[in-house]
Amino acid sequence: MSTMKILLLYRDSCDREITSSVVSGGGEQFCKLIDKNFDVEVYQGLSKAEQSWSTREKSHIQKSIVKKAEEMEADIIVSNFPSSIYNGKHIIGCKIPVMIVMHNRFKMMSIFSRLNKAVEKGHSVFLVSEHQKEYYQEASDRQHEKWPDDDSNLMCDVAGYIRPSYCIGEKPKIKDKFNYECGTIGRCDNQKKPFLLKELTSNDNLVITSMAQEDGQNGYYNRMKKIYKEDKNVSWNDEHNNLMKKLSTCKTYFSSWSEETFGICTLEALSHGIPVILNSDADGQHASTIITDNSNHYRLIKNNDKDELLEAIKSFDDVDRQQIQDEIWEKHSKEKWINHMKDAFEKTIDTFNKKNH
Repeated sequence: MSTMKILLLYRDSCDREITSSVVSGGGEQFCKLIDKNFDVEVYQGLSKAEQSWSTREKSHIQKSIVKKAEEMEADIIVSNFPSSIYNGKHIIGCKIPVMIVMHNRFKMMSIFSRLNKAVEKGHSVFLVSEHQKEYYQEASDRQHEKWPDDDSNLMCDVAGYIRPSYCIGEKPKIKDKFNYECGTIGRCDNQKKPFLLKELTSNDNLVITSMAQEDGQNGYYNRMKKIYKEDKNVSWNDEHNNLMKKLSTCKTYFSSWSEETFGICTLEALSHGIPVILNSDADGQHASTIITDNSNHYRLIKNNDKDELLEAIKSFDDVDRQQIQDEIWEKHSKEKWINHMKDAFEKTIDTFNKKNH
């Protein structure tokens, strides 16, 4: 455990506690791992109530976060969520270093103004992949082209890239028999679209999914729940340990969402020796290619291309699964992740101190 005192700002899209055995998303998983491995106090906000809060209420919550950090004499505040509650003026105006980690492709362009102000005050902004940075850079360029006199929409300085997870637990034994030709994991909304796997292949393949994060996404969830209610090859809202056991029974793994920024589930599949198939974006790219250094362990397919997906599944019949697993456990070990996070914390604190002292 680290002796550094961390105030960890946390929200769960389904308002689960940070100790819940159900993982709602990648940002939540990252927070769980920080909580598990470092000296942390958690400040948890309410996700579903957030949209109804007034500006005054949001301001009050920011002030309460700063007060909490001061009372516990935090060395650093770690913020993982893009809404203003977690990176607004009171947060970035505090006298404690703030490490902002962006896990997604946030669509509200006001984020650039807040991130730039944070950097100006000596705080640090981290992303999870260069692929993600390309998205933000292109979005910033479009905004600046429309309003060239407004420098607040410029891309902020990025302090570095965070690995949001590692190979967790004991190294599982490689299987030689499988229940499913392919499986996927993803929240049940119209972004991730985990049931795309069944639409492109067969109902015999495995979909592991959970309730949509945001109320506005519940339409897709309700439709899929109705269609696949009796499907024994669908796992709904299960605990993480059970999900990993089910994942291990898959011959291949399909990452259905082309807009992933890292892909923790892809890491989990590779850690079980399962080769992965990545549904590429319009440019033929996918963020999860950075997870492994071995291009033989994944296949990029054209976006939503049925024939390429079926071909990719078959192409991994004779893959060396032990090699997949060994290489991933070496690259993404717990020890390396902890040291990686310590370096990021220290960099955040040093940058702040140089700017403000």
